[in-house]
Amino acid sequence: MAVIEALLVGVTIGAILGLIGAGGAVIAVPAFIYLFGFSALQATTASLAVVTVSAASGAVPRLRLHQVRIRPALLFWGFGIIGVFAGSRLATVIPASVIITGFAIVMLGAAYAMWRKSSKVADTAILQPKRWLLPVVATAIGLLTGLFGVGGGFLIVPALVLVFGFPFAIATGTSLVVIALNSATALIFKYDSWQQIPWHIPLLVIVGGVIGSVLAATFNSRIPQRYLERGFAILLVLLAGWMGISASVDW
Repeated sequence: MAVIEALLVGVTIGAILGLIGAGGAVIAVPAFIYLFGFSALQATTASLAVVTVSAASGAVPRLRLHQVRIRPALLFWGFGIIGVFAGSRLATVIPASVIITGFAIVMLGAAYAMWRKSSKVADTAILQPKRWLLPVVATAIGLLTGLFGVGGGFLIVPALVLVFGFPFAIATGTSLVVIALNSATALIFKYDSWQQIPWHIPLLVIVGGVIGSVLAATFNSRIPQRYLERGFAILLVLLAGWMGISASVDW
């Protein structure tokens, strides 16, 4: 039964990533905790493996479309390594209830960002770069990745627009490389947690994610993006409320 559930979770994650380009970890972490009985540390660590593969897979077609800027992605990752390391280490020592509560807050932030994005008209203007923000923004996002196992695409895309002045399409493609690098780095930093994880579950989720991505490509042009993003934002709010209530019981 766990095999089928893991594949279905993966298909859901892959479909969401394929349809709206974000949101894999915010589904993976609750699924690992509430469906498969993972601890908060196990769930956020396993999520990093799922996000790494999903983001790397999503970056390949973007590279072919010349929508990825490798050097800025490496700069963003390099400046964020300290944050990734700090978050990865903090995740091993802080209480599970704190991680779950914090994750619920991150989900609300993602929901807000997704709702705002769905309400805006596409803007093709190129902003003036603000390179001085790079160390602060990259470190903060790295901290979230290490601590909560999230890719942080909902933050990285606007950050790339702000810091480098990228148009949205380039920022989205470049963010996938940053997400893959950040997540892989955080996973390495959490090496001492690997032996605690039943890896067959995350591997099945990854396989399901590939299937979901293929299915999403079939329906992507048939569903208005605005409806997808708003529906996902509502789902995130509901999940965040559920996780927040669950964590409050454990305090």
